[in-house]
Amino acid sequence: MEGQGLSRGRGLLRAVRIRKMQLKIVLVGERRVGKTSLLERYLKNHFAEAYTGTLGGRVYPTDLEIGLEGEDIALAHIAFFDLMGEHSVRQVFAEPFFFGTQGVLAVCDVERPDTLHLIKDWMEVMTKIAGPVPVGIAFNKIDRADSMAIGPEETAWLRKEFPAAPMFLTSARTGQGVEDAFSTIVSLTVDAVLGKGRASRTGRLFRQRILLFIAGRGNLGSSKAELFSEFKAILPAQIMEELDNLVRLEALALDPSGTKTFIKAAEAPGTTRYWATDRGKRIAESPKGDELMIEEIV
Repeated sequence: MEGQGLSRGRGLLRAVRIRKMQLKIVLVGERRVGKTSLLERYLKNHFAEAYTGTLGGRVYPTDLEIGLEGEDIALAHIAFFDLMGEHSVRQVFAEPFFFGTQGVLAVCDVERPDTLHLIKDWMEVMTKIAGPVPVGIAFNKIDRADSMAIGPEETAWLRKEFPAAPMFLTSARTGQGVEDAFSTIVSLTVDAVLGKGRASRTGRLFRQRILLFIAGRGNLGSSKAELFSEFKAILPAQIMEELDNLVRLEALALDPSGTKTFIKAAEAPGTTRYWATDRGKRIAESPKGDELMIEEIV
């Protein structure tokens, strides 16, 4: 929580959290599909008839206030990356362009079906570098509906390839659908970033529960099988992941003397035992357990 104010709701004062974040959202697609024009329309309410290709990439920074659950607010500094539609971007410059991407708006031209199918290539390269992130797909130039060349067959293919991606009919010329496309991908990206934060906090709490259990057993320590029995509601894979994390954090050891040894829990037999190190015992006594936080850089 970066800051908070007070809001009156249901007759009671409640804290309003303000979440500050920096986001990177990338626009991808072939040349002349209208990526730059969509950004210009969204951020500046401007459209130019003359085509000017993007060389390399261009960054459009902006600051937005997004309403969250309840009355909470996200203050987001967003860098929209407008990438040139050349294949060399995917082949040569993919790493610097896509690293750290948190959301994607893929754009195709409704008059050119090939631009729709090539979205898959863009997404495959991006996902290898940035991992799974929210994606939206814009069918641009809808103002030219009379010459639309994308039909039910192409749409069905797209639904099969990207079943979770929202789709938008947009026109940078008229502004149709532009606000909806960008506001949706921004909201999805904010939700995904906040979700990672919640998952991180949940992981830390479970990490501490495991450590407390093992530290409480003193010199006996605990075996994998005993942990599975103690935490029946938790998937074994998650327990083993957290055991590995605790060993890496030097809060647990595979030897009662605390000797540094690492064997992945998934590869160790169920009888393998873990003991709390001196550091682990000290952390277990802390009510916050901040030293068990594992930060994911996104």
